Amino acid sequence: MTRTAPRAEVKTPAFGMRDKIGYALGDFGCNMSFSLISSFIIPFYTQYIGLTERTWAVIILLLKIWDAVNDPIMGTVMDHARITGDSKFKPWIRWGACGLVFTGALIFIPIPGAAYWVKVAVCMAAYLAWDFFYTLVNVPYGAMSAAMTVVPGERQALSTFRSIGGSAGGLVSAALPLLVYGKDNTLLGGRFIWIGSAMGVIAFFSFRAMLRMTNERVRVPQPPPGQKIDYIRTLKGFLTNRPLLGLSLASVASIVFLSSSGYTNQLVFQCYFQDVRLLTVTTFLAFPVALLVFVVGPLVRRFGKKLAAGVPLLLSAAAAGVMLLVPFDPAKPSSPWLWVIFSVLVQMGSGIFGLTAWAMISDCIDYQFLKTGVREEGSVYAMYSLFRKLAQGISASLIPLMMTWTGYQARLEAVQNPGVPEKIRSMAILLLLIGAAIMAAALLLVYNLGKKQVDEMNEALGYQAGSNFPAGEKITPGA
Repeated sequence: MTRTAPRAEVKTPAFGMRDKIGYALGDFGCNMSFSLISSFIIPFYTQYIGLTERTWAVIILLLKIWDAVNDPIMGTVMDHARITGDSKFKPWIRWGACGLVFTGALIFIPIPGAAYWVKVAVCMAAYLAWDFFYTLVNVPYGAMSAAMTVVPGERQALSTFRSIGGSAGGLVSAALPLLVYGKDNTLLGGRFIWIGSAMGVIAFFSFRAMLRMTNERVRVPQPPPGQKIDYIRTLKGFLTNRPLLGLSLASVASIVFLSSSGYTNQLVFQCYFQDVRLLTVTTFLAFPVALLVFVVGPLVRRFGKKLAAGVPLLLSAAAAGVMLLVPFDPAKPSSPWLWVIFSVLVQMGSGIFGLTAWAMISDCIDYQFLKTGVREEGSVYAMYSLFRKLAQGISASLIPLMMTWTGYQARLEAVQNPGVPEKIRSMAILLLLIGAAIMAAALLLVYNLGKKQVDEMNEALGYQAGSNFPAGEKITPGA
C-alpha cells in the first residue's frame, strides 16, 4: 500500500469536534423522518386509516423488499459515478435532503374516509417517494464516515456521535404520544401530516449544517474509466466478508426483535397498563442509556469493538429472561416503572452496540478493501443497509402479525378481549430475549475483527496507528 505526498492545494482541517457534531447532525436529520415513520406508521394506518393488519403486513413487506434492493443500487451507482467536486458523498446528500422536506409528511395524508384501494395506493406511493429520497441521503451519509478518518478512536467517536444524533432525533418522536393520543388513548391521526412537515424542515437544516461541518481525509480515487456495475461481484464480496456478515446478522436481530419494542411498548402501555401517556414519561426516564457514550470509548480502547459490543448483550439476554418471571401486575402503580427498569437493562446491550456499529462498518469497508484492492464504500455500506432494510420490513410485517396471534385487534384499540393484554406483554418480552441472544452470538462467534485483527489490518493498509494524519494531508490506499 502506498501513500501520496501532501498536495498544497488540499487544506483539510485536523479531525475534531466540528466533524463529530456535524456527523451527529446528519443522523439527527435522518431520524427526524425515520423515527417518526417507524414509530407511528403502523398505528396510523391500522388504527386511524383503517387498513387491516394482514393488508398492512403485505404492503410493508413489499415496500421494504424494494427499500432493501434500492440500497445496493444506490451504493453501486455512487461507487461508479465520476467524482465531480471535492466529495464522493455530499452531492447526493444535498439532493436527497431537499426531497425529505416534504415526503415524510406525505406518508401521513389523513384519508380515513377514502375508498380502501385509495388508502392502499396512497400508502404505497407516498412511502416509495419518501424511501427514494431517504436512500439518496442515508447510503452516502453512512459510507462517508470511512473517508473522514482511518484512526480507530476517531472512527469510534464518529459512531458514538452518530448514535447520539440519531437518539436525539428519536427522542423528538418519543415525545409525540403526548400530542397524538387523546385522553381516551385513541390516536389523533390528523395531526401527523403537520408534525411530519415541521420535522422535515428541521431535517433539511440539519443536513445543511452537516455538509458544512464535516471533512473527508481519505482521498477516494475516481472509478476506472468504463468500469461496469457488477452486482454479482458485490454480492460475492459481501458473502466472503465475514465481519460484515456477523455485523449484518446482529443488526437484523436488533431491528426485528429489540427495536420492535417501540411498537410493542405502545401496545403494552395502551392495552396492558391502560395508560399510553406513561409511554412518553417512561421513554424519557429510560434515556439514561445515553450515558453509555461515556463508557463505550474506554471499553473499545481496552477490549476492542467486538468484545465491547458483544459481552453486554449476554447481560441483556439475562435481563430479558428475568422479565419473563416477573408478573408486572397492572393494578400496582409500581409495575410500569418496574417494566421500564428491566427494559433499560435489556436496552443497555443494544445501546452499546448502536454506539459501536457504525465504526464496525467502517472496519468492514477496510476489510473488503484489503481483500480486493478496490474501495467500495457505497457498495459495502449499501449491502449492510440492505439487510437492515429487510429487517425493518420483516419487523414491520411480522410483529403486527405476531400481535394478532395473541388475539390483538387494532379496531378495539385500548380495550382488548380478556387475556389478550397478558399475551401481548409476554410476547413483547420474548422478542427482547430472542433478539439479545442472536445479537450476542453474531458478534462473539461470527464477527472476527477483534482489537488485534483491526490493528493488523490498519498496519497492512499503511494507516497510522493512534494518531491522525497531518492537517492538509490525505492518503490514497492502493495496490
